[in-house]
Amino acid sequence: MKTQASLAVFITLLLVGVLSCTSTKKATDDGIMEATLDERILDTLVVTSPMARDKSDGTQVYHGSVTRKHDLLHTRLEVAFDWNQQHVLGKAELELRPLFYETDSLVLDAKGFDIHSISMNGRNLNYEYDNQQLSIILDKVYTRHEKYKIKIDYTAKPNEGPSNGSQAITSDKGLFFINPMNENKFKPQQIWTQGETENNSRWFPTIDKPNERCSQEVYITVENRFQTLSNGLLLSSTDNGDGTRTDYWSQALPHAPYLFMLGIGEYAVVKDEWQGKELMYYVEPEYAAHAEKIFNHTPEMLSFFSEILGYPYPWDKYAQIVCRDYVSGAMENTGAVVFGDFVQRTERELLDGNNDDIVAHELFHHWFGDLVTCESWSNMTLNEGFATYSEFLWQEYKYGKEAAERKRIDDLNGYVMTADRGGTHDLIDFEYDDKEDMFDGHSYNKGSLVVHMLRNLIGDEAFFASLQKYLEDNAYTDVEAHELRLAFEDVTGMDLNWFFNQWFFSAGHPILDVEYSVDKEIGKIFLDVSQTQDPEDNVAVFKLPLTTMLYYPDGQVEEVDWTIKKRKERKEIAFKGDEPPLVVLDGKHDLLAVISEERTNAEWVDLYRLSDEYEDKYRAISKLKGKAVGYDITREAASSATAEMRLIAASNLNMSRDKVILKELALNDLDPKVRTTALKKMNDYDVALALLKKDQSYRVLSQALDIIEDKNPDEAIRQAEIISMTEHRPIMSTIGDIFSSSKNTKYLNYFEDNVNNVSMYAFFNYMGQYTKLAKQASAQRILTTTKTLKAVAMEESNSYFKKYSATNAIKSLMTEVQKNDPDEVQVINELSNYITKIVNSSSDERLKAAFSEYMESP
Repeated sequence: MKTQASLAVFITLLLVGVLSCTSTKKATDDGIMEATLDERILDTLVVTSPMARDKSDGTQVYHGSVTRKHDLLHTRLEVAFDWNQQHVLGKAELELRPLFYETDSLVLDAKGFDIHSISMNGRNLNYEYDNQQLSIILDKVYTRHEKYKIKIDYTAKPNEGPSNGSQAITSDKGLFFINPMNENKFKPQQIWTQGETENNSRWFPTIDKPNERCSQEVYITVENRFQTLSNGLLLSSTDNGDGTRTDYWSQALPHAPYLFMLGIGEYAVVKDEWQGKELMYYVEPEYAAHAEKIFNHTPEMLSFFSEILGYPYPWDKYAQIVCRDYVSGAMENTGAVVFGDFVQRTERELLDGNNDDIVAHELFHHWFGDLVTCESWSNMTLNEGFATYSEFLWQEYKYGKEAAERKRIDDLNGYVMTADRGGTHDLIDFEYDDKEDMFDGHSYNKGSLVVHMLRNLIGDEAFFASLQKYLEDNAYTDVEAHELRLAFEDVTGMDLNWFFNQWFFSAGHPILDVEYSVDKEIGKIFLDVSQTQDPEDNVAVFKLPLTTMLYYPDGQVEEVDWTIKKRKERKEIAFKGDEPPLVVLDGKHDLLAVISEERTNAEWVDLYRLSDEYEDKYRAISKLKGKAVGYDITREAASSATAEMRLIAASNLNMSRDKVILKELALNDLDPKVRTTALKKMNDYDVALALLKKDQSYRVLSQALDIIEDKNPDEAIRQAEIISMTEHRPIMSTIGDIFSSSKNTKYLNYFEDNVNNVSMYAFFNYMGQYTKLAKQASAQRILTTTKTLKAVAMEESNSYFKKYSATNAIKSLMTEVQKNDPDEVQVINELSNYITKIVNSSSDERLKAAFSEYMESP
């Protein structure tokens, strides 16, 4: 399969158990490349390399919790929509009281509004507005014992004014109109919101901070053809007699303003029930039959998480909705989770990978994030670290230890990669440059790995009892990391300051060099461990409780619990019998650490056979790749009961020696990843052709087409034409690559017909293929092509990445015409005008900056 390396440059969706894209390749620490068709994108997660922080000016940065002056108690909203203008017509009634100190003023976040009136008790109030905040003079001085209500009549214009975003959340508009004029026949009309971090104040006035919370009511007026969704329960639905309907959603339990949501569209709503609470799956109508598979195992997850936490799911319903052109992966809005449309797949597509991880992640947030919320973005990992760890917990429960360990290794590799590339910072980071920087491999991956270490430090029973206490003590409040520590200390009786100081409030991770030596005469093994991490960017000396495993030749296993406390440390371990055991420093593989330990080939073989740990077996096979001594264990792994081990084997089998085994795996293994990997290793035309005719996995079909194209391009084109007449969205990029390589411009029609169907995560690669083929066409045909590209770039609801890709493709084609057909002045000018119109009509500051040479002077 062709990779999409360029896509990663733009989206940098680094998979950590947390993210992903279509048709990418993922590297492991042993250099194994695993082709994938679909990966995991988690809510606002994106693991990126943060910009280095320049503190050369001596500036002291501290991002603590925002000072609260008022307690926002309740928000009542009435909203309707002007689709033509893409405006929200709103009325808000906020109930508040001073938090402690008396006051006669109130400041609210309200970004880009037209304010029509502000009143209390029937009297208009004086206010000042800077287009970001409303500063309101109340009708009198209020004390903390007095509640008051304030009414605001407003129009919100989220689509107007500057629009920015981060790599995690690609736009900060807060509320989005999708296909508002219904001009794109390939895309439904929708409205949806994305509040995190502080963007819900783009569509209603509030105190838009994570340490605020309130109950809510929302009256949503829409055309009768639309379904609506918001937090809480749908209490009534009133026909207005004019083709519109007003739905009334109410949530009595308080939550943070960034968790408010709206979802509107022509959805099929598939309903289920869990312990008396309604489950709702909002999907586009053609996916109704697949809805329960899309949101895989939701009822079972609700039961599992409620049981292990000792705290039943606390909210009044659980709904999940798929939104087009969503600006992130998914979002844990209370009781109403939003997912990007990448999760919306048929059961056939889901054969290549379910949505378990992202569904689990968002559900677990309803305890860690929604019920108990980080008080500042500096404490983001209290939301995201736990939600990421829920994926491990679910994999462990549902699919077994190997699946969970594979997830943990992915998380570790993702964190280490970003730390190597972008540097380290405290997990609880009060010195970030921008709050959006907190969506990184620290808050997600490192946070999850630290939680895992805490679990193993105190044991499962104490761990889950501590989480229960943390949730019970802090329900419906905002928290900082010390409140988590205190809950664990209260349950265990331990002083855990050292653990939290080291892992939460300090930067980095240990890098351990390990040397093993044996003195048979005295029956001792010596472990010399050096912490080699740079003390400038990491804790100089980590305290590391761990379990060292001793594997004896006769199959006996011994555990030695001890603690590394020095930069250089020697541990002596007495062993039984005459023959020394194999030793694994971090025997249970719980540490967040990079560990270097040398072994002979024979020792790797022994470790594979003696250890039950997935990582030991995985590393043994990887280290012995291509070596005769490793053939036997690789073959053993090929017949393992677990897909994880068979996948490793398929990556490491030798084609000349193991063709029969590889063919069996390619043709008959139950796991499509294993079949794909075995097929790729074989690179066999006949097997590829056989799989193309019988296999249901798009992952396998993509690899088969890749092999056929390499060996017989004409047959690849023939097969691609056949497949292109059927449902094939997951492999549009593969089909596009074959058509593009043919250099036959008749296939430009294929690209133009499907430009609205290809997924966002395959789009950049697809656009590269489209542009490559278009360059073979005449200037006039290029002009036709660029009209399609212009439509993509001009559609405001499209993501920045789509708009950028389409605009850049026009620019590239214009350069091609200038080079090959300089006399086509009219075409060149038309293409230049297209770019100018795109850039100057866009509200996206990033697009304007990327093509600044086309900006017209004001």
